[in-house]
Amino acid sequence: MNTANLLSLSRLLLAPFILVFFSRKNLYGVIVIWALAALTDFLDGRMARKLGEISELGKILDPLADKMTLACSFIALMIWYELPDWLGVIYITKELLQLSGGLFFFKKKQKVIPSNYWGKASTFVFFVGLFVYCIAAQLGVVILSFGLVLSLIAFYTYSRNALKKNQEKTL
Repeated sequence: MNTANLLSLSRLLLAPFILVFFSRKNLYGVIVIWALAALTDFLDGRMARKLGEISELGKILDPLADKMTLACSFIALMIWYELPDWLGVIYITKELLQLSGGLFFFKKKQKVIPSNYWGKASTFVFFVGLFVYCIAAQLGVVILSFGLVLSLIAFYTYSRNALKKNQEKTL
């Protein structure tokens, strides 16, 4: 377990606290968790590249931590802050499908397909949208909807690339 992976793991372990803080209507606590998540996300990627610590575990932990942080945020906002259910349901369904597909390919090939630009961009837009939603709900929904479009593009390109690589391997 290298430093970058420990940072990703810490972000993963922080994610449930989003639910705790939202349930107590403690937006400051949520913002602190989001800030820590953003910081550890930035640092783990930077450290992994700089120190040559890119690993298969890191390729799993980093996006999993992002997905857990976002899923906890969406769930909490749907329950306690009237985020439109369709946004959260589509996001969580897409993530479950992507996770299932990723596990299938990992089990089959023992190799993780790294995230792509669209996925990284959608994660950034989601975090901005979640923060904005807490301040100005209507604008936040617009930003989150844009993030959802980016996320669906990421899902499509990720799936297409995974299927293409799998077909190349079987030929």
